[in-house]
Amino acid sequence: MKISEFYGKKVESTAGKKGYVISVNANAGKLECLICADEDENEFAVDIKNIVSAENNLIIYEDRESAIKASRPLRLGCAGFDEKGVYLGNLEEYTFSKNKLLKAKIGKKTYSADGILLGDIIIVKKIKRVNADVVKDGKVIIKKGTPLTAEVLAAAETQGEYIQTNLKSI
Repeated sequence: MKISEFYGKKVESTAGKKGYVISVNANAGKLECLICADEDENEFAVDIKNIVSAENNLIIYEDRESAIKASRPLRLGCAGFDEKGVYLGNLEEYTFSKNKLLKAKIGKKTYSADGILLGDIIIVKKIKRVNADVVKDGKVIIKKGTPLTAEVLAAAETQGEYIQTNLKSI
């Protein structure tokens, strides 16, 4: 692709922010960002790493600015409670892999990060789990002990076993 092809090209974020390219910036021989302007001529930058696609006359990019604004600090040492208000201990550590939070150690126990609400305090939600294997045509499609998340329920629905999955989590 030629740099001249970027100029004037429309940009749109995954969150809906729109504009067009007015400049391309580079550093140490690498493209770094696109400088863009919205309809009111307010400038903003799009990191080259966040570009999802650049086809036809439109560049789609991941809106990292919105994600950064929505993020919250991970404070160690804050108090952790269950949904009933029972004190579980202080938050001691988080475990993550590839930028995804996996677990949190609160007091002496470790909890799945999917069941944790972050704020000034930590609230640990009770997570339903599948109590028995969900089987279809002799094949296990959801294993016993799997957390009952929206993704698991969607997978069960596509397999036609939504009701069986829900019943086996009661």
